[in-house]
Amino acid sequence: MFESCPKVNRMCAFCTKDTYNPMTKKYDGVEKLFCGVSTGFDTRVEGLEECWLKMTKSQRTTWAKKKNIEYQTRLQSGGFK
Repeated sequence: MFESCPKVNRMCAFCTKDTYNPMTKKYDGVEKLFCGVSTGFDTRVEGLEECWLKMTKSQRTTWAKKKNIEYQTRLQSGGFK
């Protein structure tokens, strides 16, 4: 918590670091930033177009659908092995 978020260019109470990779469902040892206020399967900061709190409801819905499609496509192709 309270990491420097590149989406707002300052410290954020919702930004945190972790080594969990939601696409492989494993801890891979590579630190990534996660947004604690965003919802959905993949809450990594790098995938957000802008700060979750500044996004409109339609932008949030579109982003969540896009991430779900990415996840389902990878799941069907066997990419989680």
